[in-house]
This record gives sequence, C-alpha cells and structure tokens, in this order.
Amino acid sequence: MTCGMIDHRRRWLLVLLDRLIVFGGCVTLLWGAAVFGPMTWPGRVVVLLAVPVTLLASLRQVLGHRENQRLLRAQREAQRRLGYDATHDSLTGLANRALFRDRLGAALEAGPATVVMVDLDDFTAVNDSLGHTIGDDLLVAAAEGLDEAVGGDGLAARLGGDEFAILVADPAVDTDELIGRIGAVLDGPLSEHRLLVHASAGLATAPAGTPLDHLMRDADTALFAAKQRGKDNWVRFAPGMERPAVADAQLGAELRGGLEAGDFRVVYQPLVDLHHNRVIGVEALVRWHHPARGVIAPAEFIPVAERTGLIVPLGRFVLRETCRQAAAWLAEFGPGALRKAGPNVSARQLHDPDFVDDVRAALADSGMPGSLLVLELTESAVLRGQQVSRTLHELHKMGVRLALDDFGTGESSLSLLRAFPASIVKLDKSFVDGIELDDPDTPEAAARQAVARAVIQMAGALELDAVAEGIENEEQAERLRALGYSLGQGFHLARPMPAEEVARLLAAQRAVSAA
Repeated sequence: MTCGMIDHRRRWLLVLLDRLIVFGGCVTLLWGAAVFGPMTWPGRVVVLLAVPVTLLASLRQVLGHRENQRLLRAQREAQRRLGYDATHDSLTGLANRALFRDRLGAALEAGPATVVMVDLDDFTAVNDSLGHTIGDDLLVAAAEGLDEAVGGDGLAARLGGDEFAILVADPAVDTDELIGRIGAVLDGPLSEHRLLVHASAGLATAPAGTPLDHLMRDADTALFAAKQRGKDNWVRFAPGMERPAVADAQLGAELRGGLEAGDFRVVYQPLVDLHHNRVIGVEALVRWHHPARGVIAPAEFIPVAERTGLIVPLGRFVLRETCRQAAAWLAEFGPGALRKAGPNVSARQLHDPDFVDDVRAALADSGMPGSLLVLELTESAVLRGQQVSRTLHELHKMGVRLALDDFGTGESSLSLLRAFPASIVKLDKSFVDGIELDDPDTPEAAARQAVARAVIQMAGALELDAVAEGIENEEQAERLRALGYSLGQGFHLARPMPAEEVARLLAAQRAVSAA
C-alpha cells in the first residue's frame, strides 16, 4: 500500500469522524431537550451521552492538529528537496551551475574571488570505450575527490559533462596549494573500476565588482590554454591570454561559414610505384581557400575543426568528393588507372554514428568500388574503444580498406595490428628523414634503417602493403627500394595537386602504356 493511499484513508476517516460528532451531538441534545427536563434522570442520561461526544470532539481536534503538523512537515521537506534539486547536480550532489553563479556573484560583491575550472582529460574516450555507466561512476568519484580536496576552502560545483568549477572567496587560501591537492586526488585511480585519469585546470582571480561572467570567461580561457599545452596541466590567467582563444572561436565561426559557402577544395598527393615511377593511387587532402586570407594551412584549421565538431561535415565533404573524383578518373582512364584513393579520417568521425552510412552513401552515389577506397587512420584514432572497433570492422566487411598512418610512432603499433583490420601500413616520415645517410657519426640513420626494415618485413609477414611517407630526394627512394619498399609518397615523387593535374599524369601514363 502506497503512502498516498494511506494519507487518503486517514483524511477520509477524519472527515467521517467530524460528521459523526456533529450528527451525534445534535441528535442527543435535541432529543433530550424535547422529551425530558434537564433535571430528570433522562436529562442526566443526555448529559452522560454528551460527555463521549465531547471527548470525540476533543480527539478529533488532537488528530486534526497532528495531521496538520504532518502535512506541514511533508510540505517543508518537499520544499527543501525542491530547493536542493534546483541548486545541486543530480548525479554528483555537488553545487550546480545556478548555485555556483549565485555564490560567485555574492562573493564578488563582498571582495575578490578566484574561480578554478577543472576538466577531465580524455573523458570522452572513457565513455566511448567503457560505456556511460562507468563514465558516470568516474564523474561521481571525481566529484567526491574534488569536494574532499577543496574542503572548507571553497565551493566545488559541476557545471556539466566532465567540467567542474571551484569558487574560492577567501583571499587567505593558497590557490597553488589547492591546485596541488586537487591534482593529487584526481591523478590517482578513481571509482571502483580503478581508472587512471588526469585533469587540466585553469584559474583566474578578479577584484570586487568584476562581472561574474568576465571572471568565468577568464578561467575558461586559462583552461583552454592548459589543454593546448597537453594533458595534466594547469594555467593561471594572464592578460592577453584570451587572444588565441578568441581567434580560435572566430576561426571556428569562419570555418562553418566556409563549409556553407563551398570554400574548401580537395587536392590529391599521388602514391607512386617506386620501381616503375607510376601513379597507382592518391591520398586526398583538404585545403581552405579563405575569401580574405587566401589558402589556410590544414595545421591551422584542422585542430579547430576537431574541437568544434566541424570535422564531421568537413570529413563528409572530403569523402564524397574523393569518391566522386576517383570514379570520374576510372571512367575516363579505365578500371586499372588507380588502385586506391584515400581520404584521412579523424577520431571524431569514427565516433559519429552515421559515419558508416556516410561511407556507404558516398560509394553508392559515385559508383566507386569499395575496394578502391582506403581510409587513412592514425593510431590515436584507432585506439578509441569498442565503438570505433565495431565501426572499423563493419567498414572492413563492406570491402573498404584501412590504412594505418604514421606507423611506428605510437607505443602499440605492433600489437594493434592483431586487432585492427588494416590492409596498409604507412611508415612515418620521421623514419625516412636521413635514412640515406651512412655516416658512422650519425647512428640515428642506422636506427631509422632498422625500423624501416622491420616494418617492411612485418608487413610482408602479415600480407600488408607498406608505404614509405615523406620521401624528399632520390637517395631516400633508392635506399627504400633496397630495403624492399615498392610504394612511396613525398615531395620528391609528387606534391599535392588539383584533380586536373592528376588527370594529366594519368593521361600521360596511359599514353606510355599504349605506346
């Protein structure tokens, strides 16, 4: 039986008791007054009957008072609960954004205040690889550790996602020491799953009277700077620090406008057969032709696209354009003109639930065979959990080939190939630079040759294609041929070029073959 049903029955009984009291009292008094005199024995009976009626009335009053008190207590508790829920985070129990802003506003009216923004590094990877339940457990554990580290020195709050904030209103608190305590707590294993995570932090201090949004913006800017420096960093805000963040936000807005206006172009760097000097494939690269700034380098806008999520529509554009152009070349120069066409794919794209459908649609709309599409991935993109692994295996089942870019630079390159359905490995440029040198005073060259030899032998054992990247002179190409490489890329062989120039190369190759 629920509490609501019990309360309803209790109220019904009280109403019924009221009715009995009124009805019994009226009947008794009227009957006694009409039939008997007040001093006769029937009158005494009337009086005696009036006594329990009075007692019932008193009982009713006591019960009614208790019920009213109970209802008032329940109402106060409900109001307290509503007030708590309105000012605290439902998952972690920390103060929420509304309470934090309220306390910050009051603190800035009374004196100087410091805000510390804290963000867990790579929390998205935990959610994607282990699931949201374990991610929530991690947030709860982080919140408990944060609250414990702050103690009575400030107010800890969860602003949303994996972003936390701390308000320090007491100027006597040593914020450097506070940051140290927070780092010590968050750097250890967290939650029952013993997860090792790191956190980045940004802090800013403002005098009394500063608008609270200005202080929070400065702390956010410091957090952005900390993340730019890498994981597990903290930065104190300084004037001028906001300029890169503002420029980054402005570039993101312009990037969105450029996508809508069609300001992006795809260029293609040929993949060359080192023995016959023939183009056998292309890698697709994107360029931004800004209407005011000219061509913007990918190193400048790709990180912004990653942070803003615009890498997903940008990558979709590159994918569709690559498939369309490759299909056009095959139609013009024959099915043997190219063996592969490969756009680069980011980790953010692999997390997009529509990515596999995007690939399927791009192939269907262009008519390009799936076996010619090679998606180039970095190790950091591949090592992103179960969702990414499922996506990669689904693409592999479709006949799409996968290339592991920058091979050899990560810690898990060899073991990764056992779980990753790769068809191609691309030897990173760092192992090609200086590989042609035989000077005994440059042992780095010998080490590079050893790595390059190990990669080509491993690729042969696993029946994978191996591509050497970053070839910048003929001596490097010759040394790579001697080591067993038959495929290469680099400025010495061919620079990235528009589709029209690739078409001229393919036409020249066809003419030579015909002759």
